[in-house]
Amino acid sequence: MGDIGIKQLSKTEILRYYFNPDIIEQILSIADNREVVGTFYDGSYDKRPNILQYPDDIKEMVRRGIVSFHASVERWSSPMSITQDNQSQLRVGWDFILDIDSKVGIEEAKITAKMICKFLKKYGIKNYGLKFSGRRGFHICVPWEAFPKEINFQRVKNQYPAYPRIIALFIRESIAENLMKELIKTRGAKELIEVLEQPPTEMNPYYFVEVEKDWGARHLFRMPYSFNNKTWLVSFPLSENELEQFKPEHARPEKVLKSKKGPFIKPAEENEALDLLTEALDWYAAHKKENEKKPVKKRVINWEKKVSENLFPPCIKFILAGLSDGRKRSLFTIINFLRMMNWSWSEIEQRLWEWNKKNNPPLPDNIIIGQLRWNQQQKQHLPANCTNEQFYGFCCNKDELCKNIKNPVTYPFRKMKKLGITKRKKPRQRKQRKEKNEPRIGRIIKKGRIKKK
Repeated sequence: MGDIGIKQLSKTEILRYYFNPDIIEQILSIADNREVVGTFYDGSYDKRPNILQYPDDIKEMVRRGIVSFHASVERWSSPMSITQDNQSQLRVGWDFILDIDSKVGIEEAKITAKMICKFLKKYGIKNYGLKFSGRRGFHICVPWEAFPKEINFQRVKNQYPAYPRIIALFIRESIAENLMKELIKTRGAKELIEVLEQPPTEMNPYYFVEVEKDWGARHLFRMPYSFNNKTWLVSFPLSENELEQFKPEHARPEKVLKSKKGPFIKPAEENEALDLLTEALDWYAAHKKENEKKPVKKRVINWEKKVSENLFPPCIKFILAGLSDGRKRSLFTIINFLRMMNWSWSEIEQRLWEWNKKNNPPLPDNIIIGQLRWNQQQKQHLPANCTNEQFYGFCCNKDELCKNIKNPVTYPFRKMKKLGITKRKKPRQRKQRKEKNEPRIGRIIKKGRIKKK
């Protein structure tokens, strides 16, 4: 789906829009107790932490080149004091904000938004917010005031990001079947099959319309009445009645300036979201218990030599050649893939800086550094599976080896086998190799036994 937008706005047009008193009032109304971060023309972020308190704060940022504003989903007692170590002490709450992003069309995003709104009302939630994202979807917000402040003898404010992730998974799982049926009914099975190259029975609706399920510390969302600098459309609030007739051209800045301004985050009743949260937690506990009962046959691949880049799969090579879109998601993929390829942290860091120079535009340095530091503290993880369109939807260079693998990590070892690199050595040769203390190329640990290759 191509973005429906307008030509890039001039600085004068951007200043005129953000200097409008109504727009300033709406942006400031949501800025209290939040970290607010601006982005520039190229999508890079301004310094963090930052806040907005006065109209002149907005004007000064826009004069410096800020074209879009993002706020934290977490609410803080003192946003400017946030450090890596004091976040749990400063966090006073969090809003539950779902990001709906359609790859196939705005109508499919509307179907998903309406289905989620209906689901929220089923649990007695009436005061949720809805807004156009500014590009390919919508944002839905259940405000912090709607949640209980304590549940299961735990302070809910301290259960971030676990609780919003659980609620998102619960909603996704609950609507998935009906959503898939509606997408097929609206778009037509043939078109969807062409996108996925899979029969309808194996389709997942979230290949087509993503509903965000992961949050991290200091997660940001686009503020209402802010521009999306990829389309130059405005991310503005809608009522559920307006959603039915909504078209992206309604988000042009000149039309938004003339329209009636409404809030995105609405006043909520106390414990309005109590039933939703308790039901989601019960579902998650049962789901987790059920999964623990199922015996899992683990197949772990370990190897002791660094895998050469010329053995990497087409998707990874495509990413490493530089990107203009999906750079943040691909940063996660590269780090985890290279870790699995037994690259040292210094080698990974050097390769990331080389890769970032090829991106258009490059990611800000602080994002690269932050991801490296964060991943160094985490356990080793596989990158996303090949079927995850969110990470590999751009890949069009698949070869014969790609057809029979589930994860990019498998590719180099299939290629080694094809090239004869991992052929079994004769017993005498293995003994000689051991005496020389040479590392093995690989081993497969399966069902508790080691099978050498």
